[in-house]
Amino acid sequence: MQNPKLQVLANTVNKLLHRDAYGPLRKILSKRHPAELAYFFRDFTPVDRKRLFENCGDDQVKAAVLGEIDLPVAVELISNQDPADAVHILNNMDSDDLADLLEELDEDLKEKLLKLFKDEDQEAVEELMAYDASTAGGIMNPSFLALPQTATAGEAVDFLQNSSEDYAITFYIYVINSAEKLSGVVSLRQLVTCKPSTTLRELMTPEVISVPVSMDQEEVAEIVQRYGFLAVPVVDDTNRMVGVVTVDDVIEVIREEATEDIFKMSGAGQDIEYFQDSFSERFRPRFTSIFFPLLTGVTSSLILAFRRPFFTDASGRNIFFLLMIPILLVLSSAIANQSGSLMVRGIALGRVKWAHFIEVFRRETAMSLMLGLLFGLFAFGFAMIPIFTRNGSASLQVVFPMFVGLTVFFSMLFAGVVGACLPLVFKRMNLDPASAAGSILSGLVEVFTILLYVFLISWA
Repeated sequence: MQNPKLQVLANTVNKLLHRDAYGPLRKILSKRHPAELAYFFRDFTPVDRKRLFENCGDDQVKAAVLGEIDLPVAVELISNQDPADAVHILNNMDSDDLADLLEELDEDLKEKLLKLFKDEDQEAVEELMAYDASTAGGIMNPSFLALPQTATAGEAVDFLQNSSEDYAITFYIYVINSAEKLSGVVSLRQLVTCKPSTTLRELMTPEVISVPVSMDQEEVAEIVQRYGFLAVPVVDDTNRMVGVVTVDDVIEVIREEATEDIFKMSGAGQDIEYFQDSFSERFRPRFTSIFFPLLTGVTSSLILAFRRPFFTDASGRNIFFLLMIPILLVLSSAIANQSGSLMVRGIALGRVKWAHFIEVFRRETAMSLMLGLLFGLFAFGFAMIPIFTRNGSASLQVVFPMFVGLTVFFSMLFAGVVGACLPLVFKRMNLDPASAAGSILSGLVEVFTILLYVFLISWA
């Protein structure tokens, strides 16, 4: 839900833009945080976004706004800038945000911009771009504070006071040995509460929790969340520190991963920018996600078609068997979605692993048995309503509710257990668990329910 105050601000800015009142506009924008500016940037047209960006502040403010807004909008704004002007803005961005932005730009423009950077800046950005965007190396910030073991607390404080560099985080001072390998960490609180002559070797905590550059960003987020860190150091294969992943990056990762899981479970494909992506980019994932359920739906229809003589005999007495199919599918799909969602979220948070498979199977079997029994009894009673069986024979009026109840019981048992176990199997196979809890699970449950129902009523 949008903040009402920011909505009022967006309306005011919109009016000033349309009146070309740039003086009052700049005065209003100068008092707002870049995150607030980014909050309503997406609501304007590309032309208005360009004019707004030109008047939102100096190069430093513009860089901060680019770091806050959605990546497609940032790409659009930079693409509309003269390369020389764009470089002045980009020089003020954090290296990790800059690498992500450059990665999305047109190749020709990216090459032009890289050539305009200073040699050391270009090298740092290209090094970040070499890492996979979804790994610790891809989301880390290479600007961190590291001092040798022999430095004293007083020297460290003096260094901090006189340093002009904007480090990603200063709550932690990382300690390196003579080979520039990570050997410890000192908190800012430790630094300012000890004697100035105390060396960092004496102060530091030697057991440093770090992550390799190749670690998946989701695992990095889990580590930061587990230990409550504000930042976690990133090291290469030789334990040489190359960057830090800060808590703001972790929050963004958690948001991205949760959004991605929701999209995949709903069958909408990857995380997309709804208003920025083209129709074709939005159409393809949704089409392919619907295609598998379509195949399973076709299979279910063919199963019923082969049993058509049973449903459409001359007396028409068996037609009421078709009336229960919607409730069968609804109940089995509901429990499948429940168990699938629980497992995907548990896997994402690191609370459920492959080692828990037997326990998950046991717990979900017990839960599905109980739910299946309760709803099976409900379906049994519901199917006894005379409106369903009034044209059937006396024997069918007796066995029909039993078939419905049994189908609900076994289909819910199957859906609950498979819905919980399939994401774990997918994770074990290095596949996305969210995909298992989406259209694949729905299709399997639907076909199983129809097959089971047709099998049972064939005994009528």
